[in-house]
Amino acid sequence: MLHVLHVDRSELFRKIMRELVVRYGYSITSVATQAEAISIVAERPVDLVITALELDDGTAESLIRTLTKDLHKNIPTIIVTSSDSLELREKFFSLGVMDYILKSELDEEKLRRYFEAFSAEDELSRYIRKLRFAVLDDSQLILKIVSHILFMNGIGNVKLYTTASELFSTQELFDVYILDIVLPDMSGEQVVHRVRTHHKDAIIISMSRFSGEKSLTTILMAGADDYIHKPFDAAELMSRVRINARAFQMRKRLEYLAVTDGLTGLFNHRHSFERLEKEIHRSKRYGHPLSVLLMDIDDFKRVNDEYGHRAGDRVLQAMGHKIQSLIRASDIAGRYGGEEFLVILPETVLENAVKAAEKIREAISAKHLDGIPKLITTSIGVTQYKMGESAETLVNRADALLYRAKMNGKNRVEFGT
Repeated sequence: MLHVLHVDRSELFRKIMRELVVRYGYSITSVATQAEAISIVAERPVDLVITALELDDGTAESLIRTLTKDLHKNIPTIIVTSSDSLELREKFFSLGVMDYILKSELDEEKLRRYFEAFSAEDELSRYIRKLRFAVLDDSQLILKIVSHILFMNGIGNVKLYTTASELFSTQELFDVYILDIVLPDMSGEQVVHRVRTHHKDAIIISMSRFSGEKSLTTILMAGADDYIHKPFDAAELMSRVRINARAFQMRKRLEYLAVTDGLTGLFNHRHSFERLEKEIHRSKRYGHPLSVLLMDIDDFKRVNDEYGHRAGDRVLQAMGHKIQSLIRASDIAGRYGGEEFLVILPETVLENAVKAAEKIREAISAKHLDGIPKLITTSIGVTQYKMGESAETLVNRADALLYRAKMNGKNRVEFGT
């Protein structure tokens, strides 16, 4: 939850701000003095500071400088005041504040937009803090500067390298590479190309003292996502990281959506079949067993007819969640079509696949779903891969066993080879 620190010597305005912040579901600490504010920041995480210009024991300027220099905290800050001038705005924007707002112009809608925007940025910050960073530069000073900037922004998973050979000898893959393009043992173009070849999804930010058009074009053509010119400050580096991380995050989300069934959260039909073909290839190559389950919700049409399609959607969602919760991390579950689900079990012989199917069947029929008086049951066909057969043949055999389970009374598992 977003936590706001509000600093203002006006008790009335602290009360107004507290009501607004709480209304949006965030938590807030309200204080009147700089000393109290510094104490709060030292004791607990604060996501956003909203402060007046003049405080009982200091000013917004002294508060911001103390937070950044003494506590090494880079907390987004908004100035809310009754005083205004171009000089004041220039001074505080140079200190890095997010905005400078007059109390007379502050309304609920404006504050809501700030919180929504900040929440989105806060989500991106949390995402960035989880990424793995590699920084390559032959200058110890540059490594120290970059690592300090990343650390100040809450990024702790950072590895530093002075040579390209040292970076590549680790065999470790990172999410973000910040790479100098002038190195003693390998050209920047070669480093970028090699990183891109082995890690197509990585973020690559190149840096150099040279800003010639040819060198920039060459390094971008080699596979870099962005370029930063030395010397740079913290704001410039982090803006590059954030812009590229946002694109990286959106690309990952789109990739996830492309292979996922939107209703159940399982893989969609196309991706399920592609994964099955890959597992068959592995089974052929290494001679390891592979089994599949094909399951269908019993009397699903009656659920839709009697309780409505929204109830049917809830049943499909519940099935997806239940299946995912009962299989191993190495197993692959997908919505194969309508109310049918395919579960791929690598390294699994038929006997163990039948046990897995019975476990799923029993769990699904064990309780009622909210708003649906009848029990939901499933019929399952289970079979094991035969060496040399196609994915289509394997699924067809599981489908035939599923049909037999339906004919033999439903809510049962049928298996065979």
